[in-house]
Amino acid sequence: MKTIYSDYYPIFLYVDKYRFSKNWLYTDAKVPYSLIRYILSGTVSFFIDGKRYDAGRDDVVYIPQGSILGGVANEDLVFISIRFIDSVQIADADMLQILWDIPVLYSFSGDNEMRSYFEKVYANALTRNTFKMLNIRGYLNLICAKLAQISRQNYGTDVTVEEDRRQMEQMEARFDMQSIKKRAQKSARAKNDPRIAIVLDALTTYPQENFTTRKLCEFADLSESTLRRLFKEQTGKTLYEFMKENKMNYAARKLLVTNDAISSIAYELGYESPSYFAKCFKGIFGISPQEYRKTSQGM
Repeated sequence: MKTIYSDYYPIFLYVDKYRFSKNWLYTDAKVPYSLIRYILSGTVSFFIDGKRYDAGRDDVVYIPQGSILGGVANEDLVFISIRFIDSVQIADADMLQILWDIPVLYSFSGDNEMRSYFEKVYANALTRNTFKMLNIRGYLNLICAKLAQISRQNYGTDVTVEEDRRQMEQMEARFDMQSIKKRAQKSARAKNDPRIAIVLDALTTYPQENFTTRKLCEFADLSESTLRRLFKEQTGKTLYEFMKENKMNYAARKLLVTNDAISSIAYELGYESPSYFAKCFKGIFGISPQEYRKTSQGM
């Protein structure tokens, strides 16, 4: 079960700094990704799944993927907002809440470290450094880790066996864990194989490419059957599942940061049919590319 903890990480999508005047209103809409926001100035009331959260300067607000989000600014408002999705997903589950009891709202008044993490994510996004994504991912991990530490109120201490067992029991009570246990057992037996790392690097670096299994076998110097077996053991996903999700994550970012036509994005990723691309996208994010782009405006 500890494999689930080690396998999880937030997949960065987008960051921006937003400025809204008093009485700015965002009407309720379902968010297709998770959000973490740092309030730099002003006050705001967020409505997350019908519950009200009043936030002000130096507060961090966590909005899980799939939530119904609304909001209104009570005075002039400035905040940094980071969008991401979970690397490990269970249907209708908030993984950060399940694994670490991440709070929805927490005040970091007097804690300049958390503020600096958000500002560095935003600053790196504005640069053209080739390594900026490494910095962004690192700071996003630190943000999530700090929230997890806050929720447990155990800075600098290890989780006790009793606490770990309690969390596992809670998780098992909420979900059918058979498939997750099976994956954890396989991952525990498998060592990190550098040949699979080569394949992963190729797929994540070039999501636009339609790599054939034969080509990937050449990269890794493995037979097709061995490649498929090792890849599934070490990632928990088939080659097809991983490639499709990787392409959709790339598409999601393009929808957020460009005005490229959806058909152009589909063709860039090797989909001959924009309608089939839209179907695949909806299968991952739950909404169409058009809805994703529209929903993202103003969030």
